[in-house]
Amino acid sequence: MKNIRVIKTNIDVSKILAQLQQYPEDWGSQKNIRNKNIEQLDPLKYTVTVDVLQLVIGGIEKEEQYVGDTEICIQTPAYEKHTEVLKFLKTYFKKLRRCAFLALPVGEIVGTHIDEGTYYLTKDRYHLSIQGTYEYTVGDETIVVAPGTLFWFNNKLPHSAKNIGEEPRITFVFDVPHHKRNP
Repeated sequence: MKNIRVIKTNIDVSKILAQLQQYPEDWGSQKNIRNKNIEQLDPLKYTVTVDVLQLVIGGIEKEEQYVGDTEICIQTPAYEKHTEVLKFLKTYFKKLRRCAFLALPVGEIVGTHIDEGTYYLTKDRYHLSIQGTYEYTVGDETIVVAPGTLFWFNNKLPHSAKNIGEEPRITFVFDVPHHKRNP
């Protein structure tokens, strides 16, 4: 597979999941951030069934900017609480950019899309699966992802997800600056 690369499987994510359960109020908390440099995307245009817990969110300099076209990254208040996932990531990556936990209900999908904007041109995108089983498709490649799987994918191609498990799928999606030594 060239558009999806599994880096590691059977990772113990129990401490990460325990912190998520410890701080349930963090889900969706980015909507409450009041900062002139943070753009909330139009909920009428960007309708999703996914719950989001962002640790590092994209920012803007001017109101008319698109967040996908800036390099601004702002830590949310939840960042300081979710130390287990950050500790895990430091074993593999030097510099973390935008990142979030995404929860997808049983049977639901994340429709096919491409991450648009200049921000993504110099970033590598990864998933760390925390809970649930899901199908992940990038271009014409599909894998079944189990909890404890770390993988890279080409987010410059059409990609989608479908929760095929018996519980909500929770994954940690994160960006790091592109580098030839990235896993």
